[in-house]
Amino acid sequence: MAVNLVTEAQAKVTERFHVKSVTEGIFSNEYSWNGANAIRVYTIDAVSLANYDRADNDAIDSRFGGIVELGDTYQDYTIANDKGFEVAIDAGNAIQQKHIKKAAEVLRMITDETYIPTVDAYRLAALETGAGTKATSQATLTSANIVEKIMTGRAVMGNNGVPMGNDVVFIGETNAVKLKIADQVVAVEAVGEKPLVNGVIGKIGGCQVRVVPDTYLSTEFMIVHKGCAWAPEQIKMMRILPEHPFVDGVVLQGRFIYDCFVNVTKNKGIYTYDT
Repeated sequence: MAVNLVTEAQAKVTERFHVKSVTEGIFSNEYSWNGANAIRVYTIDAVSLANYDRADNDAIDSRFGGIVELGDTYQDYTIANDKGFEVAIDAGNAIQQKHIKKAAEVLRMITDETYIPTVDAYRLAALETGAGTKATSQATLTSANIVEKIMTGRAVMGNNGVPMGNDVVFIGETNAVKLKIADQVVAVEAVGEKPLVNGVIGKIGGCQVRVVPDTYLSTEFMIVHKGCAWAPEQIKMMRILPEHPFVDGVVLQGRFIYDCFVNVTKNKGIYTYDT
């Protein structure tokens, strides 16, 4: 005798794990891309010092070493990413699935599971590419040397004129384990309070440490001085269309125009470490 058990669909959906943004708060807002797809940033040339000549009475050359015109350079930064999505929730499907696909919840899931991870990974890749110091062919990171390597990286930045403070170490989950059990574990300072930024586990040598998924980085770790890059978001739009000429149901749309640029004048504020 066969026994046919009942299968009943529940009027709810299960969500996937997702990581909140780990790149917020490190970018400069000194320039705006509003009304344009590109901006031109000028940099004034450095001025060199000459020997002051106390005996020179030539009015043309002057005692200060002679007059030269102050030069400049510029860099254009053009936004390249223009992304979008469009999905439908058919009215018939909605009724026969107990309305489990709620439009507002779906948009939130798209934000958490797609937009934020995509933008974070893109930003970190742009920072790696634009890094002013790339330490390559370095020693493999271990719990015995990882603290020293991070502090050495910050010392390199300091020797390049990058001021202390406002630095963030981005490190993947796997290498973060080595840091947490490092021989010099005392160097990892506890945050001391509930972190206001996602991924923060503490500080090392004054640098905030943010742990990110391994897939977000192609380098072993990266130190970023806040304000040496820009991350414009021109359009961040998502909407619900309750009526659509081609669909009997609800249509969800979204569009995102964004990018990330390293300020070439301040690229020494980014250090990457590769084995």
